[in-house]
Amino acid sequence: VTQGAILDVPWRNKELELEFSTFRDRLTPGARETFRITVKDAQGRPVEAGAAELLASMHDRSLDLFAPFSAPRPLSLFPSGAFFPPLSANLGASRPLWFRDEAWVEAMAVDALSGDAFIEISPWGIGGPGSGRGGPMRRMQKGGVVAMASMSAEGAVPLPAAAPAPQGMENELRDSATAASIAPEQLAKPPSGSAPPAPVALRSNFAETAFWQPQLLTGADGSAAIEFTVPDSVTSWRVWVAALSQTLASGYVEKSVESVKELMIRPYLPRFLREGDVAQLKVVVNSAGERALAGEATLEITDPETNASLLAEFGLTPATAARQFRVEPGKGVDLTFPLSAPRRVGATAFKVVARSGNLSDGELRPLPLLPSRIHLAQSRFVTLKGAERREMTFDDMRRSDPTRIDEQMVVTVDGQLFYSMLDALPYLIEYPYECTEQTLNRFVSTGMLASLFDQYPAVARAAKEMSARDTPLERFDATPGGDPNLKMALEETPWLREWRGGAKSGSDFLRVLDPAVSRAQRDDALAKLEKAQLPGGGFPWFAGGPPSPHMTLYLMAGLARAAEFAVPVPREMVQNGWRYLAAEAREDWLPRALKDDCCWELLTYLNYVASSYPDRSWTGDFLTDDDRRKILSFSFKHWREHQPLLKLQLALTLERMDRHKDAELVLASVMDSAKTTRDEGTFWQPEDRAWLWYNDRIETHAWALRTLMEVTPADPRRDGLVQWLFLNKKLNHWKSTRATAEVLYSLAAYLKATGTLAVREQATVEVANQTTTFVFEPDKFTGKKNQIVVPGARLDAARRSVGAAGATVAVAKTTPGLMFASATWHFSTEELPAESRSDLFGVERRYFKRIKVGSEVTLVPLSGSATIAVGDEVEVQLSLRAKAAAEYVHLRDPRPAGLEPDRPESGWKWDLGVARYEETRDSGANFFFENLPAGEYTFKYRLRANLAGEFRSGPAQVQSIYAPEFVAYSSGEKLRIDAAPR
Repeated sequence: VTQGAILDVPWRNKELELEFSTFRDRLTPGARETFRITVKDAQGRPVEAGAAELLASMHDRSLDLFAPFSAPRPLSLFPSGAFFPPLSANLGASRPLWFRDEAWVEAMAVDALSGDAFIEISPWGIGGPGSGRGGPMRRMQKGGVVAMASMSAEGAVPLPAAAPAPQGMENELRDSATAASIAPEQLAKPPSGSAPPAPVALRSNFAETAFWQPQLLTGADGSAAIEFTVPDSVTSWRVWVAALSQTLASGYVEKSVESVKELMIRPYLPRFLREGDVAQLKVVVNSAGERALAGEATLEITDPETNASLLAEFGLTPATAARQFRVEPGKGVDLTFPLSAPRRVGATAFKVVARSGNLSDGELRPLPLLPSRIHLAQSRFVTLKGAERREMTFDDMRRSDPTRIDEQMVVTVDGQLFYSMLDALPYLIEYPYECTEQTLNRFVSTGMLASLFDQYPAVARAAKEMSARDTPLERFDATPGGDPNLKMALEETPWLREWRGGAKSGSDFLRVLDPAVSRAQRDDALAKLEKAQLPGGGFPWFAGGPPSPHMTLYLMAGLARAAEFAVPVPREMVQNGWRYLAAEAREDWLPRALKDDCCWELLTYLNYVASSYPDRSWTGDFLTDDDRRKILSFSFKHWREHQPLLKLQLALTLERMDRHKDAELVLASVMDSAKTTRDEGTFWQPEDRAWLWYNDRIETHAWALRTLMEVTPADPRRDGLVQWLFLNKKLNHWKSTRATAEVLYSLAAYLKATGTLAVREQATVEVANQTTTFVFEPDKFTGKKNQIVVPGARLDAARRSVGAAGATVAVAKTTPGLMFASATWHFSTEELPAESRSDLFGVERRYFKRIKVGSEVTLVPLSGSATIAVGDEVEVQLSLRAKAAAEYVHLRDPRPAGLEPDRPESGWKWDLGVARYEETRDSGANFFFENLPAGEYTFKYRLRANLAGEFRSGPAQVQSIYAPEFVAYSSGEKLRIDAAPR
């Protein structure tokens, strides 16, 4: 029987009626006002005292440009009706029903309620989905709308105090809006001896929220009063009030308000100016009355701290800082004040006053002056293999620049590269999930460590020192006082937690690099694997689940690697696993693959794993020789369609089954596409669909190294693969358990085969007439930051004594093994760079004028003497190059003072295969990349010219946070903006 009905829900009639009994839709800026609102029930009677609670706000309508605001409506939680559920003919359980007013109503699931909050622009703050989602009012500190502060009951809300400039980025204040706090009494006083004009009430409080009252209660007459001071902005406001009673009755009312004056003056100031900028300051005088107004407008610029006049420093005199005006009723007139930013850094106060008869108006606004001096860094990077000498030269250091100041030279030597791989193990062991894949990697890694510790006591002693680390995540910089190369402050990025090494868990950190702990972890992981194996021989993904053929095959591969490193592996557990896999292969994988001519990936991997065991006693007769030859023939038939990692596995299988020529053919097809450079090693460009298990880039390089060592051990590119893996670890923060295990396995095998594991390393550095020797003992871990910091005065002295040779850093190595060396030169200059400078990273910036005709847009490059006009749209294109994949990369692009961002909101963006967080600030734009693949990418954003003049734009700068010695910058620019044509 099916029956239904639409029911009227009784609580739909429980709405409250809200009325403004005291309200004015035209307000005077700075005036004290009171709005009174009365709450009535459904019968039109005022509610009792305290019967309703009100939430009220008045905010600038311009905020709706960020995100349209919608006030909470409690009534929206309830349905407009309900559907009577059909009768069921079975004896199954029914969902709960409510019996209301002689009718059955289906119970609804209601979302959990949260506290009062504005709707945020983006659901994520800086740091992205991995950093957790917080309440909107708590997640707007960076990259979103600043939390709306309620206005104080008396006077203006002061601006925040000045914030220090980020380390190394003193030329760009973190946010120019925080540059000064200016009160009216801080203005310069009129010259003595002249009759002071009548005082003008200066407007200086430009808060975007007039009031925010989240908990107003009704009085005895059912009303509530909202008392507030109108902010000084001349704008349109949105006023809304929502009410809720204890019986869940609710109501809502909204109105529009304007704050106006008969005579109004509006200066259009930029967010900041840089030293040397030339600007045409625009001031608009409006008449909101019914008569024409004539008078004088004056501009005064002062130092907020001393009240001293700065007109002369800006190129103005009292005469040129005054303009006569006449404005018709209901209209406005533009006034222009030409000025030049002086050579001073700090806050200034701009006071603009207009007088006409007995009417007057004035505004007081802060304007920060940013320095024109630019702090830059250039880096050089070399790789030393065995006994070798390399030089790093800075050609720009030899060039004459009278404004340049050398700050320091930082030379970093990275030895003991294998220990950097061990540094990744604590995260692998502390991985929070107990899946069998992770348990296997824990067993193989700790078992391999225990084996290495037994064979190489020096490695065990060094690892014992490394085990003192107290955080599972590796720090960006563990040296006291911070890395001198880190010029972009980490406090400005979302990666502060990773820099500190990550938060500690509730228990003590597991010191897996301690030899005793690694052996205990090996035994514990093996016990868990034995317990997880099912009676049929298969392994589940998580203990207690159904058997997984793919997971079982992966475990068989890992146990084969463990046996190769003499790690004790129960033979019976392996044999049971192969019994299960052989049945799957004979009954499902192989017949289906041969029938449909597909699915060769899984069979190729199966055959490789079977070939990884030392003899047939491990796999038994579960896969006969005929079975394996049949699988091999089918895989080789499709070898050209294999992905690189699968080709490498196929090559190893062919080699082990006495098909050496075919193995060389398949391996050559992989290595032919590899690229080899002196300083980066041997590598491939990133694969498409790199998230697939057979496409992981780190694992592919590790497999290539393993395959070369077995199939063509004399191939010199195996050294390049090792070099690339070490460099990738230097630039990245590995978080993949599989990749870490694969690389450790391959590198350990390589170092053992070449005799370069646990050897003494030594390097000599010559810089600025001084020689320093670094010695890396195999049993003592020296850390990552082995650096020489040469101050600028010593650099200058070296150049004077040895000439051009003072711009060269030489590194020599006499011992075997691989070593990295880098030199980073920090300096500042008043001159804008004419060319970009790059090394491992590179960045180029170009400006284009967007011209739209109909539906077509043309981009005109802005270079040389090209100019734009106020109102023109400008497109900025940033081309970022990375020779090697890197994580945690920060790109900052300063903005010319005369341009405003077209879309000021910040947020996550994804295109070109790269995800990044784009953050808009007053003085520039930031781009944060948690993962930056190797390659070249062009990012675009738009600006709009809003102020005439000539403005400087410092170069865009990019830096790796994980390896801050890698930096690059673009050329600088000067943009000329003409006044808008009439």
